Amino acid sequence: MPLPASLGMHASATSPLAVHFTAADGTPLNTSYRGRFNRAAVLPLSSIPPLIRAAFVASEDRYYWRHGGVDWRARFAALWENLRAGRVERGASTIGEQVIRILHPRPRTYWSHWIAGFDAGRLLRRFGHAQVLAFYLNQVPYGARRRGVLQASRYYFGSEPGALDPSEQLALAVLVRSPQGYDPRRHPRALRHAVDQLAGRMLDEGMIGATDAEAIRRAPITPGTEAFPVDAGPFVVYAAQRARTLGLAGDTLRTTLDSDLQDFVQQILRERVKALAARGVGNAAALVVDNSSGAVLAWAVAPEGSAFAIDPVLAPRQPGSTLKPFVYGLAMQRLGWQPDHVLEDTPLAERIGTGVHRYRNYSDRHYGRVSLRYALANSLNIPAVRTAQALGVPDIIDLLQRFGFTGFDRSADYYGPAVVLGDGAVSLFDLVQGYASLARHGEFLPLHVLTTVPQPDPVDVLPAPVTSMIASILSDPDARSAEFGGDSVLDLPLPTAVKTGTSSDYHDLWTLGFDDRYTVGVWMGRLDGQATDGLIGSTGPAPVLREIFAHLRATEPYAGLWHSPALRAVATCEWIGPPPCVHRQDWYLPAAPGEKTMAARAPGMLAIAQPLQDEILAIDPRLPSSTQRLHFTLATGDTSIDYVIWSVDGAPLPQSAGDAADWPLVPGEHRVTARVWLDHARAPIDLGPVDFSVAGSKSHGH
Repeated sequence: MPLPASLGMHASATSPLAVHFTAADGTPLNTSYRGRFNRAAVLPLSSIPPLIRAAFVASEDRYYWRHGGVDWRARFAALWENLRAGRVERGASTIGEQVIRILHPRPRTYWSHWIAGFDAGRLLRRFGHAQVLAFYLNQVPYGARRRGVLQASRYYFGSEPGALDPSEQLALAVLVRSPQGYDPRRHPRALRHAVDQLAGRMLDEGMIGATDAEAIRRAPITPGTEAFPVDAGPFVVYAAQRARTLGLAGDTLRTTLDSDLQDFVQQILRERVKALAARGVGNAAALVVDNSSGAVLAWAVAPEGSAFAIDPVLAPRQPGSTLKPFVYGLAMQRLGWQPDHVLEDTPLAERIGTGVHRYRNYSDRHYGRVSLRYALANSLNIPAVRTAQALGVPDIIDLLQRFGFTGFDRSADYYGPAVVLGDGAVSLFDLVQGYASLARHGEFLPLHVLTTVPQPDPVDVLPAPVTSMIASILSDPDARSAEFGGDSVLDLPLPTAVKTGTSSDYHDLWTLGFDDRYTVGVWMGRLDGQATDGLIGSTGPAPVLREIFAHLRATEPYAGLWHSPALRAVATCEWIGPPPCVHRQDWYLPAAPGEKTMAARAPGMLAIAQPLQDEILAIDPRLPSSTQRLHFTLATGDTSIDYVIWSVDGAPLPQSAGDAADWPLVPGEHRVTARVWLDHARAPIDLGPVDFSVAGSKSHGH
C-alpha cells in the first residue's frame, strides 16, 4: 500500500466538498460526520491530555512505544486463542495497524491482518510513533459517525477533552472497543466497570499511581449534550446547499452570519413564540441582512429543532399586504402618481366564477377619497386593488420577479388584482431580499450567505426617488394612524420604514422593516397549517422587529433613511376620509417624460361599481323585506360628481341625486343605469346598463 505524504488533516486543495461552516468571526456553526476523515476537530498531540494518551496505549497497544508496528507476542497469543476457539475472538491489532486500516480499509481476514502489520512498520519508520499516535487519536472511530477524541468528548460528554474528569478520559479509550455496548447514556454500568478495569491495569503497569486510580474510581461518568456556540442549524443547511450548488471545495467555509446577532435574534424569537403560544403561534422565523452587500447576518427559527422538516425562512406562505409597497412603487413609476394621488376607498367587488368576491379593509371601514400616502401607510385593501387594476397584473408579476420573488411562476390570470393582497405564495427570504432592494434605492441584489462567493452587480428595478418616497410613506406615523392608531408598535424611536402583513384567517403574520443599513423580516404562524387566534402582523411579529432594531442601533450608529435629492417639496392637501383634506408639505417625484399620458391610465373613468354584471342576489326569508336593499355605487376615481340619477328597469329612483343609492330588493331580472353630471361638464354621461337578478324567497312550514 502506498503511504500518504503526510498524516496532517489540515485543509488542502484536494479536500472534498466543504462541509464545515463558521460564522463571519470564525465561530464554528456545524461539524459534518460524513467524510472518511475528521478534518475540522483535530488536536495536536501536545493538546491531548496525557492521561488520555496513556489510557489508549494501555487499552489498545501496551507495548506501542517499544515495537516497530507489530506486537508479535500479542499476535501469536491471539492466533492461538482463535485456533482453539475455532473463530476470531481476538485481533491483537496495534495502533499502527489500526491506522493502516483507517487509511486503507480492507476486509478483515488473516491475510489482511498480516499485510497491515508490514504496512504499520513502514508507517512508523516514516512518521515516527508520536505522529502516528496523534493521527490515531484524531481519527479513531466512535459511534454516531464521530471520529477522534475531540468529537467523541463533545458528543458523549458535552465538553472538551481537557475538561473531562479522569474517569471520563479513560472512558474515551474504552468506548472505541464497543461504542454501542459502552454508550454512557444506554449502558452506564458496563462503561463504569470497563473504566475501573482499565484503571486497575494502568495501576498494575505503573502508568498511574494509587491515588490517581482511586480518584478515577470515585469520579462520576456523566453524559452530556453536544452543543455548538451558535444555534444556526437551518442556516447551515441552506449554506451547505449553496456550497454544493456552487461546487465550492475546502474543509471550512466562512459564512456571513454574525454570531452575536444570531444569538440575540434566536433568543427573542424563542421568547416571543412562547409568549404567544396560547394565541396559537407555533412557529416563527427572522432574517436580518446588510443592505449594502446583501449578506445574511442572522437566520433564526423558533422553536429550534421543529418536528416539521420545513425551514420557515424558505417556506412559501401567503404574504398578506407585504407586497403593496412594490405595487404602489410601480404605479409611481409607470403612471406618474404622486403621494397626493386620490384613490377611491369605496365598496368593490369582482366576479369569481359564478360568485362575487367583495373586497374589504381590515377594519371593515371605507374612507371614501384617500390619497396614495394614506392608502399605503394604512394598508387599505380596496385602493390597493384599484391600483393593481390600473397597472395590470402582468406588469406587477414582472416587477415582483425582477425583485427576486421566485414563487410567481403562473400566468397573470391565475393571480388577478388580488395579488396585491397576498393571492400568491412568497418566502420570508424573498420578502427580505425584496425589501432590502427597496432600501438599496431600488437596486436588486441577491442575498448571500458565503463570503467566498463573488457577488453580481446590482440591477436597477425601480427608480431611486420612487423607493425614497416608499420609505417616507412607510416611516410616517401620522399617515398610518387612521388604521394603526396614534401610538403604534410600528412607530420605532428612530425613523424606520415598516410594513406589516396578515394572510387570510390569521394564518401568516409578517413584519418587514428597513433603514439605510439593515433590513429585518419576521414571520409568525404555524407550520401545521392551523390559524392563530386573531393575531395580525402588528400584534405578533412587530415587537420582535422593534427589539432587533433596538439591538442593532445599540451597537451601530443609526443609519437613517435615505432621502432622494430629486424629490421636490410641495404644499399638498391629502385625503383620508370625509372633507376637509389634510394640508401638509409633502414630496413630489420628478416629472417623467410622458407622465400626463401615463396618468390617463389611472382609474378615473366612471363606471357602475355595484351591482356587477350578471350578479345574482337572494332575498333572506329570515329578515324583514323592508330592510333588504341593494346599494348602488359608482367607481369615480378622482372624478368629481355633481349629480346622479339612478334608474332600475327604466324607472328613475326617487332621491337619487348622490353618487350612491339604495334600492329595495324585488325578485326577478333587472337592469340598472346611471346618468351622471360632472361639475366641469354640462352634458350628462350615461353609464350602464348592468344586468343583475334577485332570487325570490321561499316560505317554510312550521
